[in-house]
Amino acid sequence: MFYVLPSSKKQSKMKGSYQEFSDERFTQLYPKAKELMRCFNVKEEFLPLFLRYKNRFWDSLEYWVLPPTVQARIKDRSVVLSPLLGLASVESPMPEYSLDWKSICQGKTLKEYWKEDIKKLSKELFEGKTVFLFVGKQEENLLDLSTASQIVVFEYYRAKQKVKNPLPHRAYTLRYIAEKDLSLDELFKINFYDYKVEKVERKGKRLKVLLRSEGRYI
Repeated sequence: MFYVLPSSKKQSKMKGSYQEFSDERFTQLYPKAKELMRCFNVKEEFLPLFLRYKNRFWDSLEYWVLPPTVQARIKDRSVVLSPLLGLASVESPMPEYSLDWKSICQGKTLKEYWKEDIKKLSKELFEGKTVFLFVGKQEENLLDLSTASQIVVFEYYRAKQKVKNPLPHRAYTLRYIAEKDLSLDELFKINFYDYKVEKVERKGKRLKVLLRSEGRYI
């Protein structure tokens, strides 16, 4: 099983410390990442990714306060998209950079720069696995999900209105799944604030989990 987690243009500006890339999962991408760091003059001052990324998903996930067993579960199962590194882990060393997939280096957007590498690696990683997507369509389209056995996505409704910015909702969903170590057959148990699973729809190998709230909170 894999959890695919989103990038974040909003980032902590803490300097962190100097170190070489030390995450061994995606070492084949480091030469291209270092090329981008030179292209955009990114300083080699690193924080763990979960502290560097600061959008509503990562702030709501609050990875740093989770029990060690839950952190390990998320770390082992997660792949994080990054315009600078291509693919990363939750604890990958991450410099501060103000880039997104539309940023341009040497005449290419970062989406174009990474697309072939990300598709190749994701196809290999996801073969025969259940993949939970906590990303939007733009980042989903960077992946090759053809070899995954099942794909799980989530949709949120606040009363009768579809939630337009579900970043925190996705984070709370991931936390619940990881804390309870839910299997695919237990997704109906997910709940946070006043959100509960209303139904699970299957289309081929794609499962859509629809959660609805009464609209009292987020």
